[in-house]
Amino acid sequence: MKDDWENDRLWNLLGEAGKVSVSPYFSRRVRTAVRNVQRPALPPILIRWLAAGSLALLTAGFFWNLQGTSPAGDLVENAEFTRTFDKVAGIDSLVAVGDFSISDYSRGL
Repeated sequence: MKDDWENDRLWNLLGEAGKVSVSPYFSRRVRTAVRNVQRPALPPILIRWLAAGSLALLTAGFFWNLQGTSPAGDLVENAEFTRTFDKVAGIDSLVAVGDFSISDYSRGL
């Protein structure tokens, strides 16, 4: 095995190769190349504005949706649903108070 290494063409080629020297500006070139690779596609200020705008739109949509009709208001108007719900839930057997309905909760008692 040792004899194979001594006669190997790769080792002979490496023995003929010249000495490599590093340029004094090598580290500066590497840092510049790394900075160029890490630049985002959009400027950071534009990314911040897009994030703030999307958050503003989500917030506005959330509050706009809150101003619509509430489910509690629909329950008060639908007396048939309230009576059916009270019967199915068995509220009359659980609560000892007379004339109890789910619509009382929606009015704020």
